[in-house]
Amino acid sequence: MEYIKLKEGIEVAPVCLGAMNFGTTTDKKSAYAVLDAYIEAGGNFIDTSNNYAHWQGTGDESETLLGEYFRDRGNRDKLVIATKVGFDRHGKGQGLKKEQIAYWIDESLRKLGTDHIDIYYAHTDDTATPLEETMEAFDRLVKAGKVRMLGGSNYDTWRFAEANNAASKAGGAHYEIMQQRFSYLGVRGDMKLRYIFNEFASRERLRYLKDKNIPLVAYSCLAGGGYADPSRFASDYIVGGRYETIKEMAADKGVSVPSLVVSYLTNFHRTGGPRVIPLFASSKPEHFIEAMNGIYVDLSDSELTALDDAQ
Repeated sequence: MEYIKLKEGIEVAPVCLGAMNFGTTTDKKSAYAVLDAYIEAGGNFIDTSNNYAHWQGTGDESETLLGEYFRDRGNRDKLVIATKVGFDRHGKGQGLKKEQIAYWIDESLRKLGTDHIDIYYAHTDDTATPLEETMEAFDRLVKAGKVRMLGGSNYDTWRFAEANNAASKAGGAHYEIMQQRFSYLGVRGDMKLRYIFNEFASRERLRYLKDKNIPLVAYSCLAGGGYADPSRFASDYIVGGRYETIKEMAADKGVSVPSLVVSYLTNFHRTGGPRVIPLFASSKPEHFIEAMNGIYVDLSDSELTALDDAQ
């Protein structure tokens, strides 16, 4: 497995394991099995948040379970852990004010049982707080050694750029990685989003990331199981001929459609786009590893072009 160097001292597997449901709909035994399988396969990049999964519990479950896992396995230092701050906690604690960032980092460190977070994301933009305040608060965490790298998620591209401009003017740490919804299939642009910044990564956003050499961690990249079972596609996905193209190519190659989606995304930089790191989850180790093995599926230049050009 070839690792991706994000910055000095931080190298990650080409696939990120999402721990959103660990401790709620994915019980401890199943979560441990998925984590063990991922790490045994060479994975080291795990994604969570300070609010996962509050719609199923309190929002403390994922970080708490991961903290227990790291203690039980004694492997924290071998892993790259990403968590987030900014989204709602049952109407309390949403936002990126300096006091909120200072409070939630210590809560995440406590639950995860660690003294630092490798990648700390702003989970969503906070237009009510000056970008200068937010970026200064994040910079303090980096200078204090609590955070090694900053990322932004669920930002409009121009706001992400303005946040980094504010950080640069102050001589502070800036966002070096983005997490946004992205997959092989596109989505309709005329449907109202549940969260205003929960945008699918557009071509314009991808060009920005390529120009700035910023990697994209692609959440919802397997469309909630839609590639394996098209009846599970959300109503905003555009399926049609593009899905048929990747389905037929997967059959010709003797791999699953999710595996081929992972292959497409991990090879996306070969088509002139940014580096993309697929982020996905499963409650079953065999399902996760099957999709993850897409990193070993070869795609020729002509096959990538055929997938890219499909309508």
